[in-house]
Amino acid sequence: MPSSVQGEWPLKLTTPLGADFLLPEAYQMSEAISSLFRMEIEANVTPVADLAFDRLLGQKITLSMVLGDGSERHYNGIVSRITQGHRSYDTAYFSLEVVPKFWLLTRVERSRIFQQKSVPDILREVLGADAQFQLVGTFEPREYCVQYRESDFAFASRLMEEEGIFYFFKHTADDHKMIVANSPAKHTDIAAPTTIIYEEVQGGTRADSRIHVWSKSQEIRSGKTTLRDYTFEIPAQNLEAIKTIMESATAGTVTHKLNISGGSALERYDNPGGYAKRFDGISKTGGEQASNLQKIFTDNTRTVEIRMQSEAVNALTIQGESNCQTLAAGSKFTLDRHFSDNGVYVLTSVQHSASHPMGTEANMESFTYENSFTCLPQAIPYRPPQVTPQPTVRGTQTAVVVGPSGEEIFPDKYGRVKVQFSWDREGQKDANSSCWVRVGTPWAGKQWGMIHIPRIGQEVIVDFIEGDPDRPIIVGSVYNADQMPPYTLPDNKTQSGIKSRSSKQGGTENFNEFRFEDKKGSEQVFLHAEKDLLTEVENDETRNVDHDRITTIKNDETKTIKEGNETITIEQGDQTFTIKVGKQTITIQADQATTIKQGNQTLDIKMGNQTTTLDMGNQSTKLKMGNQTTKLDLGKAETEAMQSIELKVGQSSIKVDQMGVTIKGMMIKIEGQIQVQVKGLITQINGDAMLMEKGGIVMIN
Repeated sequence: MPSSVQGEWPLKLTTPLGADFLLPEAYQMSEAISSLFRMEIEANVTPVADLAFDRLLGQKITLSMVLGDGSERHYNGIVSRITQGHRSYDTAYFSLEVVPKFWLLTRVERSRIFQQKSVPDILREVLGADAQFQLVGTFEPREYCVQYRESDFAFASRLMEEEGIFYFFKHTADDHKMIVANSPAKHTDIAAPTTIIYEEVQGGTRADSRIHVWSKSQEIRSGKTTLRDYTFEIPAQNLEAIKTIMESATAGTVTHKLNISGGSALERYDNPGGYAKRFDGISKTGGEQASNLQKIFTDNTRTVEIRMQSEAVNALTIQGESNCQTLAAGSKFTLDRHFSDNGVYVLTSVQHSASHPMGTEANMESFTYENSFTCLPQAIPYRPPQVTPQPTVRGTQTAVVVGPSGEEIFPDKYGRVKVQFSWDREGQKDANSSCWVRVGTPWAGKQWGMIHIPRIGQEVIVDFIEGDPDRPIIVGSVYNADQMPPYTLPDNKTQSGIKSRSSKQGGTENFNEFRFEDKKGSEQVFLHAEKDLLTEVENDETRNVDHDRITTIKNDETKTIKEGNETITIEQGDQTFTIKVGKQTITIQADQATTIKQGNQTLDIKMGNQTTTLDMGNQSTKLKMGNQTTKLDLGKAETEAMQSIELKVGQSSIKVDQMGVTIKGMMIKIEGQIQVQVKGLITQINGDAMLMEKGGIVMIN
């Protein structure tokens, strides 16, 4: 049996278990751009010894392969699985699965939110320090980007596919690195020799690297990609972007037309395009940043170009087989001596297979290696296919409205608010917990409709447009144990309505309310204004009250009729007007008329005076039927006129003017029960027919 010292073997395995503990016999490896490599190593332990799985799982190991020139190629990774096989008298057999460190990201699933970060910044946080970034171009920060119930690996893969970013791995004797790039210039040459000869003859013991199978294929791909998107902040803008496939690509001396006849008619149309949601015209604090929206018009062009390039990758493909041990996914090589395809190609995938069975000599003659690969002409830029699914939120969720400390209501100019989702472990329940979230309403017109801004602390129902976690929208709100309904239930189960809360620092006694009571026999509509109530009617207002109406005003009431009349009609019943303290003032610019069709009018002044003053005009009192009585229980009556006073009944009258008093009548009777005294400077008594003086005693001076 040959020596077990690996230094003499074409395959060498370095593990934490020590030199020569595990001896490799064969390996198969699959690697591809934008994929995690996977290597299966067949190894044995000779002489038989126990292998503690936990000493290898998750640990880095390196498989080294001796090349034809004596140098070594290394494959480094971590052990993800160990399988114990059969055991002979003195040998135990094991199979090791080796993957990159980044494979561990497939074992981490979570939900979290990234805000105002570019995709490279997000990837640096997700992938860690072992990733080497070789990106070119500008990556704008995304306003809001959610990793939702997906692994770190799926999340990172999805973002890279969206941005046209690819990755591959570089290995050393003790480590490996993920190279993250987006430019064809980042594909480096394979280890020397970088030029590989094409030679169909296979067999013999030739050690030179040769490609012995080369198969080129071209297929019809969509010749046009059209993306369309929408953002409510510029709803009338056309955000569509269009890109057609590259016209042709050269492989060696052959030019392949990719935009074949009718290719543009084979359109891939998608909406939403995924770029509008990346930008917001409002900052996270609520300020204007309208220039941010203009970035959509450059990002849509970049996005559609990435989609079209991803489609074009599979338009022209090459499959091959070789014995070249230095082929590596993500690297490039030069093909030589082909009858038509000499040129530079980028390796997109390689499947390696090598073996050195136990019991053979420790030399290269007993060692076999072969590979199969795919590649594409360097003229076609590689873009990863968009195969990682976007996570979908199934149905609605609830969240709590949040905002800055000290605020009770925190909207932007569109009425959007911030929320904290229950699954978000990193959010601090403040203004940075989410993007601005639109609030649905039953009615939304151009500066008209209905609006209710959810307040901080309230629990809201959140839906997601097309199930996209990046596009939340509030569609309702719900009560919880901290945010209870305004009416005690089930006691007030017949009550419904709207009840608000004064802000800031309003308490349970500070609110506006519009409430309906539907309890049979106790129906009521209740309206409460915490401060002012303003009603504006631009045309008619009609109110019908079938029973009593009571109005109580604590302070002043002012009623102004700018044009038209006021009519008060009491069809049946009385009107009582009482001023308990204070006075009444009535000012009328024109006429006043009071008509009592039937009944009495009583003016009762319990204490004080009554004064009627006419600055200009006449006063008339006319009784068509009935009597007039003026009675003064205490005091006197005085009537004064500038010109005259006249009392008149039929042909009889008493007239008092500035010249004297004139009494006329068919008969005039003056009677004094004790004495009648007539006195004047000149007194004249005339009887045209007869003058009669009569008395018990008549005295004539």
